[in-house]
Amino acid sequence: MAGGCPSFPTPRPPAANERQRRDRMKLLYSNLATLLHLQPYERMPLPEFLERATNALTHWKERVERLKARKEEREKELMRSHSNNGEGFQLVQVTELESKLEVNLIIMANNNKAHPFHVLSVIKQGGAEITNSSFCTVGHHIYCTIHAQAFQARVGFDVAFIESRLLELSSVTS
Repeated sequence: MAGGCPSFPTPRPPAANERQRRDRMKLLYSNLATLLHLQPYERMPLPEFLERATNALTHWKERVERLKARKEEREKELMRSHSNNGEGFQLVQVTELESKLEVNLIIMANNNKAHPFHVLSVIKQGGAEITNSSFCTVGHHIYCTIHAQAFQARVGFDVAFIESRLLELSSVTS
């Protein structure tokens, strides 16, 4: 016969299949540990590792729900301000979250005193180092979100100073 019978792959022994399955599970647990910032599962019993993963996911879910509620609250405030013509509407919110700082601002775009450079400068003067910031102009408002952490963890940052200076900046319109 010229063509012969087609050859089929020989089945792997059950031991090789089991080893491949265990290796795949190990890789999946390792990926889960990395994503959740947990210790790899080899350093603790598997049930404890899975319990920590579950707790971390629950914590993240609760945090997302809190952030969504805060977003809705801010959107309602913004809608109320627009119903009052939005003139002079300012929002300054400085929040300390787990030794980190979050600053949210809504300022009028024509405010010459509250440029992004000035806002960031105030936060630095309060003892915080900027880790992330975003500025977005929509219509006549500038929306700012800034994340920071203390220059020195033991000293911290001055939330009251930062908030009062940002209120001063945002209230002066020229």
